[in-house]
Amino acid sequence: MSNGKYAFFIHPMDIEDVVKKYKIAKKVSPKVVASILKRRRPFVLSNIIGLKSLTGVSAGGSFIAVPLLPWQFNELDEDYLLKKIGKACKVAEKSGAKIVGLGAYTAIPGNGGEKLAKMVDVAVTTGNTYTVVIAIEGVLKAVDLMEIPVSDSTLAILGATGSIGSACLVYLAPFFKRTIALSRSPDKLKKLKNRVQKTYKINIETSTDISDLKDADVVIAVTGAVKTLIDPEIIKSGAVICDVARPRDVSKNMVKKRNDVLVIDGGVVKAPGNLKCNFDIGLPDGVVLACMAETMILALEKRYENYTVGKNITLEKIKEIKDLADKHGFKLAGLRSFNKVLSTKKIEAILKAANQKKKTK
Repeated sequence: MSNGKYAFFIHPMDIEDVVKKYKIAKKVSPKVVASILKRRRPFVLSNIIGLKSLTGVSAGGSFIAVPLLPWQFNELDEDYLLKKIGKACKVAEKSGAKIVGLGAYTAIPGNGGEKLAKMVDVAVTTGNTYTVVIAIEGVLKAVDLMEIPVSDSTLAILGATGSIGSACLVYLAPFFKRTIALSRSPDKLKKLKNRVQKTYKINIETSTDISDLKDADVVIAVTGAVKTLIDPEIIKSGAVICDVARPRDVSKNMVKKRNDVLVIDGGVVKAPGNLKCNFDIGLPDGVVLACMAETMILALEKRYENYTVGKNITLEKIKEIKDLADKHGFKLAGLRSFNKVLSTKKIEAILKAANQKKKTK
């Protein structure tokens, strides 16, 4: 029993991604590649098949390519970006989609999809609500495995003023002894602190200095930065870092230089059925990012509505999408680090290295 179609927007994260589709991109300068991408229209990249809910319903989908690099989303005019993403919505509609998921940087322009939703006829979602759910589940599992006493520990949210960061903060802060919200904008941090204290009665600290991560036992990183922000030198031994950002906030050097720190990928989900994306997204068949999973869940539910748009994700909505995910059979795809499965043996080795380091101090 099929109940409709969805589409999910993706874009190249770097020149290497462009080379996967266009080999010639390897032979020309990045500026030329970017210029060509800017003029290229959105297009259907692949068809996604095999999604089947525990309830028996299924939904077909497709990847729609929005040809722009991450830094172009930061530098190009917002109106231009919205028009280009709007064209991608038209492509999605023609492919039969009734709801589209805004992947990676396509979710940023126009206040997190809010302006786009008013411009187009198809329903849109950023997928950020279910991303919060899966990030939280991953963090709680990792914290347990690393034997971190939460009630006596410090939580830091890097990118705390964004929709995912602020929702993770509101949900998790009550469990921790201390919570630090980090962002580049002092004004946004002030507004966040006022809202959190007034609405949820939660006390938090704020900072614009990334070196304050040195005090954190648990870090959730979810910025929109183009380059990595978290280097090995500033992280506490035994810490857990959940990197939700794409492109990543955590440097690959973290794994090479710090055998005493557990880095997990945020928002990685096992989808129900026998899912095949027919395009290399850096994950095995059946495994997708949570933002994409949210789009799938809404398609299975026939919830063709603007679901997660704007910056405010409520605790009520977090519970709703979690319940719907459970109903259809979506779940955390274990713990992964830089797209590789983290074995129990590997996590035990990280914990052992952290404990040994603490003993030598």
